[in-house]
Amino acid sequence: MTDVIVKATKVKRRLKLVLFISKHLTKTPSDKLAVISDLFPIRQDLLWKTEFELINVAGLISGDNNSQETYSVCLYFFSVDGNLLGTRSIQMGNIGRKTIKLSEYLLGDLALSKTFSVFHPTPGGKFDMGGSFLAERGYGGYEYKNLGLKGYVHGNLDAVALTEGKVKPLGNSGLLSRFYTVQHCLTGPARYEFVFTNPTAGKVKVTPSISYFPNQWSKTESFQIASLGTHTYTVNMKEGEKAYVRFKSRLYMSRPVVFRIANDSMDVFHG
Repeated sequence: MTDVIVKATKVKRRLKLVLFISKHLTKTPSDKLAVISDLFPIRQDLLWKTEFELINVAGLISGDNNSQETYSVCLYFFSVDGNLLGTRSIQMGNIGRKTIKLSEYLLGDLALSKTFSVFHPTPGGKFDMGGSFLAERGYGGYEYKNLGLKGYVHGNLDAVALTEGKVKPLGNSGLLSRFYTVQHCLTGPARYEFVFTNPTAGKVKVTPSISYFPNQWSKTESFQIASLGTHTYTVNMKEGEKAYVRFKSRLYMSRPVVFRIANDSMDVFHG
């Protein structure tokens, strides 16, 4: 009986190696001049403000911000369903970092934006990229209830590529589902908001489970996310409660951005 279990375990491990480990989290753009960005969540309403710390990438690569000419960085804004709502250009001067206040751009058609991407101009022949791609996975800043303090979190992964004026998803998903367990232990009293984005070309289904006791998982209602779309899953924790959450999907890495709100305080981090 023991030999049978050992053989079954070896087969299972080899199957995982073929199906999971050898796969890449993201695709490589076919266009050598493509530029890459994450999909950054937007929190913008009566309670929240969102900012982004835009780095002078050209100056960072060359080692001298003052030697670079002013150039345009393009922001692409997407709806909750992943539809492109519009774009805006930002001029980057001879400074190392520029704070972008999203409230100045989320007007008119962009008022319903839930995520955005940041695309720097392609380096062209200015720099030797060594076969790499210029990617933006910088820091988004979030302020709650005008407290004057912000929480910052960097990008998750290379979600989308801009090539020939078109945005293409780079995320991978598999034939089989897998679990992603949030490493943070949920503690109350607090409200947790798990913000997911879908960097793949198709719709994905995500099934949450929560555990208040070791190895006892209870499923909650599944949700679907459109390509390049987003969804927020909320868990309310009572005082004294502790729990873990995990998410089942075909995404190679369904890691959310986590907002923890307690009374008049907040924190933001990766799951």
